[in-house]
Amino acid sequence: MSYQPPPPQVVYQQPLPPPVNAMAVTSLILGIIGGLIGIWSPFPIFGIVAGAVAFLPALLAIILGHSGLRRAKYTGAGRGVALTGLVFGYATIAIIVASVLFWAWLLASA
Repeated sequence: MSYQPPPPQVVYQQPLPPPVNAMAVTSLILGIIGGLIGIWSPFPIFGIVAGAVAFLPALLAIILGHSGLRRAKYTGAGRGVALTGLVFGYATIAIIVASVLFWAWLLASA
């Protein structure tokens, strides 16, 4: 009887999940929330509250979007998501500022 070595062991390796850019995802979520609330800022009375409430999520979306873009340079993930969060944040801030300027002009000219 001759000695036979055992068959080689098969090693299974789990594939690595793709990297996630949490700053970019948070920027997108806050940008959407700020946009949904901020879209009501041009309307009288309710718009004052909507603009004040939507300002903070929009500002955080801009800050985290820029952070997410910086992180996307190194990880290679989340660039589009960060850009979308930035667009939503800047658009919401622009709507709020335009509404405030319009209502201030309207009240000053009356």
